[in-house]
Amino acid sequence: MGRRVTLKEVAKEADVSPATVSLVLNNKPSRIAKDTQQRIRDIARRLNYVVNENARGLVTNETRLIALIVPDIENMFFAALARNLEDECQEAGYALFLSNSNDNRAHESAMMTNYLARDIDGMFLIPSLETYNHAHELNVQIADAHCPVTIIDRLVTSHVCDGVGFDNVQGGRLAAKRLLEARHRRFVCISGQPHDANSNNRVCGFVDVLHGHGIDDDDILLLSGDYRYDGGYGLAARVVEFGATGLFCCNDLMAMGVLERFGEMGVDVPHDISVVGYDNIMRRFGMLSNLTTVEQDVHKLAVRSWETLYRRIRRHGTGKECARADWVTLLEPRLVEGATVAVRR
Repeated sequence: MGRRVTLKEVAKEADVSPATVSLVLNNKPSRIAKDTQQRIRDIARRLNYVVNENARGLVTNETRLIALIVPDIENMFFAALARNLEDECQEAGYALFLSNSNDNRAHESAMMTNYLARDIDGMFLIPSLETYNHAHELNVQIADAHCPVTIIDRLVTSHVCDGVGFDNVQGGRLAAKRLLEARHRRFVCISGQPHDANSNNRVCGFVDVLHGHGIDDDDILLLSGDYRYDGGYGLAARVVEFGATGLFCCNDLMAMGVLERFGEMGVDVPHDISVVGYDNIMRRFGMLSNLTTVEQDVHKLAVRSWETLYRRIRRHGTGKECARADWVTLLEPRLVEGATVAVRR
């Protein structure tokens, strides 16, 4: 491994002071002539000079590092969101570190402690499902943080922290309205895990609209999945046995499993059963391009999340300010039409 070229060596080669080189390479305002600035940059490039971020951090009290903790990086929604968050951070000159909590509160807490010990400038957190039962514990940990924290997607409870997510109740309503428009009168809803407030809110929105249109509970079957392909696949037979003609899956991955099993069973979608998914994430990975689904725009979520966190960073905010939940944003989902919903015959 080659020796690191120092700022003093660049200054000597350019015949200027180290302070001048520092001003130019850190893009600080100065009266240094433009040709001198360009000569310094050319020399730094020729010598393969790399800014010492540790040294810069000591001067600016910034590390330009952001942490992101996700519950399950194998979940396509979280994977796509992480990619978009990284793009936003990089555009602003920050690097993003990513860790996976495996939906475990103890792991999540340990990761938060580890990152905060590294003097990061900010943190994104998508809480674990277990955290829904430990909201106060999370609130205390955020309030003790030296840097701002923004919760994304799983807002736990709206009073815990600055956060950005989607209106899941409205998303469930959109799914119900689409199936009712197609004249369906018997329904199944496959939700996520029992403690997931996002999934529960989608179910509430879905069922409320059905009740408002005169659908009795006898014509609504609620099944609990796990947000995974196998969860949908394993529940497909229950949907058919119930005699439903309209199915709402609380994420696209479960819808994918259901559709696979329906195909094996000879069930025609949408003529036998209409299906609405949730997320609109599969298209990003070249799958289920024909699924009617409720979209959560991950790009929009990433942009608003970064805006929320960066606003705190600019103000030199800490977790204590974030824990007051001054800035909680609910984004609007939208229905994306596909080919999996048809008028009931």
